Amino acid sequence: MQHSRSAVWLGVAATLVACRGWAQPVGSSAEIVAWFQETEQKLMDSIAVGDTAPWERVMDEGCVVTTEEGELIPKQEFLKQLKPLPNGLTGAIQVKELTVQEFPTFASVRFLADECELVFGQRLATQYRMTDTFRRDGTEWKLVASHASVVTRDPPQQVVSRDGWPGFVGRYRLLPDGWTFSVELRGGELYGGRDPHRMKRFVPMTANAFVLSGQLGEWIFVTDERGRAIKILELRKFEPLVWSRDPS
Repeated sequence: MQHSRSAVWLGVAATLVACRGWAQPVGSSAEIVAWFQETEQKLMDSIAVGDTAPWERVMDEGCVVTTEEGELIPKQEFLKQLKPLPNGLTGAIQVKELTVQEFPTFASVRFLADECELVFGQRLATQYRMTDTFRRDGTEWKLVASHASVVTRDPPQQVVSRDGWPGFVGRYRLLPDGWTFSVELRGGELYGGRDPHRMKRFVPMTANAFVLSGQLGEWIFVTDERGRAIKILELRKFEPLVWSRDPS
C-alpha cells in the first residue's frame, strides 16, 4: 500500500511539473515577433477591402471573434460578414505596440489597432486594444480567438447653450440611502463627482447631456418646467442609474 501511494504521488508530481513547463512563457525571437506583426497588419488591411483570404489562411476552424460590442462570431460567419466598406466610407488600421507572449503550444498577441475612418468626409479616429490567441500547428500558427476592446477617451465637446447649467448645480443621491454626487459650476464649466475634492469636468454633448471626463457612459440631466434638474440619468454600460436631487 505504501509503495502504491508513493507511485501515485510521484505521478501527480510529474504531471504538475509537466503542466508548469507547458505554462511557462518562452522568449520570442525577433523573427516570430516580425511574423506576427506582418500577419496582424495584413489582417487589419484586409478589413476595409473585404479580403477574406488572409483570414482564411490563419484562422483555426474553431476560431471565435469577440467584437467590441460583445458579439461572438464563429469563423464562417465572420468571413461571411467581411465585406468591402460601402460607398462613402474609407478607412485604414495601423498595428502598433505589438507584443508576443509565447508559450510552447500557444501564443498571446496584443496590439493597438489605430483606426482612421472617413464617413462621407467626416473623420473618425478610434483605437482598439486587441488580444489574439494562436495555437502552434506544427511550424505554423493558427488563430483560435480574437478579442477587441475600444480604448476610451473624451469625445470633443460640442458648442451648446449653457444657460440652463446653473439649474443643474446641486447634490444628488442614489435613493433611498446610497451614495451622493455633487455638481458644481467652476469658471463656466460644469463639474461633478462623489468626492467634492476630486470632481471631474463634464464634457457637453448637448445642453443637458454630458460625458464625465475619463469615464464611460453618458449623463443626462432631467429638468422640471422651471429648468431645475430633478434627477440625473447615468447611462452606465447601457443601463440607467438614477441620481435623484437630494432635497436636503
